[in-house]
Amino acid sequence: MSTELTFNGGCLDASVNQTEYTINYVPFLVLTGVSSSLSLLGSVFIFLSYYRNNERSFNFRLLVFLTIADFFNAFGNLLGVIRYSVVDPVITNDNTCDSDNLCVSQSFITVFSSLASFWWTVFIALNHFLHQRESRCLEKPPIQVFCHLCGWICPVTIAIVSLHYDVLGEGLSASSGPWCWIKDCNLTSASSSVWMAITGKGWEITTYCVTFAFYMLLKFQKCRSHNMQKKELLVRKSSSILSYQSISPEDTNRYSINQETQEEEEFGLLWVFLYMYLTRLWGTVRYFIFVGHNGSTYISFFDKADDGLMYLQSIGDSAQAFVNFLGFVVWPKLKRKKRDNSDSTTIML
Repeated sequence: MSTELTFNGGCLDASVNQTEYTINYVPFLVLTGVSSSLSLLGSVFIFLSYYRNNERSFNFRLLVFLTIADFFNAFGNLLGVIRYSVVDPVITNDNTCDSDNLCVSQSFITVFSSLASFWWTVFIALNHFLHQRESRCLEKPPIQVFCHLCGWICPVTIAIVSLHYDVLGEGLSASSGPWCWIKDCNLTSASSSVWMAITGKGWEITTYCVTFAFYMLLKFQKCRSHNMQKKELLVRKSSSILSYQSISPEDTNRYSINQETQEEEEFGLLWVFLYMYLTRLWGTVRYFIFVGHNGSTYISFFDKADDGLMYLQSIGDSAQAFVNFLGFVVWPKLKRKKRDNSDSTTIML
């Protein structure tokens, strides 16, 4: 069974002379298959953790919604792996780029789930930021309804519109891994780029900017609060209003708990920020390479860079649920266990 895909690098515009080259899909299929499987497994563990967690915080509930989206994204990418492994297409210049039902269905699933994932990532980042400001407005029922409308209805609407305009299908791995996305042969370069932005990349870049803005605002707020506390401490020391003996154990405990909560919120926002960049950045760079070459033959350097980035994208685009499982389930448990061991050691001493 052949697993090489003959890819016409410029199937975007028949009027342009393009060079034909071949992509060996074996490593990309393996990486995507392993990454998708780990994400499906990670999703199950997140669901089980939420079910077994008696507290079931609002942050964790948002994580569950994000995990649902990432679960379907990993499932869609796994369908792409199965399609390329079983159907084994060989696409040449003479190919009409007709897409089978499995390809279109998989593209619909991944478009919807990716967009939903971006929305819920923004909501999680916003909630962490609001918690640092001691606000719980996102937990109000009307706001939650609004979040669900944006998080589910908006993505499925875009996916349905894309399906209606018949742009979902065989993408020849343009800005994607071994899975279907936007048709690459029946559209012009400009149209293909626009639909890629509408069905994913535009929202993805917006999510980068929003999460980065929340994190920088949080760091600015933390620095400002720290400076204010230092000034207040200096004033208290200079006026001798508050002595060390006047600080009650309750105040100390309250301060420690509040500091720990703030550290957890900051870590959560940092993880969301890194999770987006480390998993999705490679596909974004490939998208800009795709837009930049505009239907012409790839320059050798960008051709090699695109192939290299495709390895990272094959891992990252499918690994999101697994990465979140490590960051929001495994890491807190390890940190809690380490803290408990440290506390027990202190007591023994």
